[in-house]
Amino acid sequence: MIVEEYPHFDIQKTAESGQCFRLNRIGDHEWLLIAYGKVLQITMERKGRYCFSCGRKEFDSLWKDYFDLETDYGKFAERIPKKDLFLQKAAAFSDGIRILRQDPWETLISFIISQRKSIPAIQTSVEKLSAAFGKKIPAGTKTYYAFPRPEELSRADYDDILACSVGYRAPYIYRAAKMCASGELDLMSLSELDDAALREKLLSVNGVGEKVAGCVMLFGYHRTGAFPVDVWIQRMIDLHYDGHFPLKRYRGFAGIIQQYIFYYGRQTYDRSERMRMKIEKLDKKGSLI
Repeated sequence: MIVEEYPHFDIQKTAESGQCFRLNRIGDHEWLLIAYGKVLQITMERKGRYCFSCGRKEFDSLWKDYFDLETDYGKFAERIPKKDLFLQKAAAFSDGIRILRQDPWETLISFIISQRKSIPAIQTSVEKLSAAFGKKIPAGTKTYYAFPRPEELSRADYDDILACSVGYRAPYIYRAAKMCASGELDLMSLSELDDAALREKLLSVNGVGEKVAGCVMLFGYHRTGAFPVDVWIQRMIDLHYDGHFPLKRYRGFAGIIQQYIFYYGRQTYDRSERMRMKIEKLDKKGSLI
């Protein structure tokens, strides 16, 4: 185990930011990540100080880059105009979120699954796929499962994929696995393309629309200029920017701004909804229940 200090890294906010579905809280100050065929436990000893359940070599060669820990995210927040009070608040509220450098293949399948699904439902499907088709990862007294590689998933029966609670997305997953396993779609080589060509190539995959392509670009290829728009982002744009967000102002790092908007909007909306429901109960019954 090693202990590192990163004042502007917040594992909880990063885990709750909707970009990764296998980074889960397992205790008051503990998170478990399964990625790249490995299991990592992260413990927050205090704000900005973390214990990682790996050696120095593994941390430096894999996890430091995975969590994008050497990027100065403060420089992005500094470029938000002072007059944009909403985005100033969103950036301050979301301070500590990092754009993870995830496996493009896992990201592609995860976000194909994500369409019209809640985050808990996405996590359930991803875990079912991993348990059904991925390799075992022994870790102490427990066994975890790696996300299945294209070759492993391509050998699966269609009905077995369907059984992993993926619904109408099953044929898209099945086809993507076949394409990647055969080499028809080489996800590693796509990293050499510019943003426009990468988006076009991703959009050619069945089941991938603009939102999914943007998520794969941002979270699977670390193209921080990508700005995927889902219902949460659109809601915030409509509410605070009259439906037109000034993307050009954040060229090259719009995806980081997108995460601030997503996290802040989702968290504050959830809180206001809970308060509204409590008030309604109070009005109806005269006391909170």
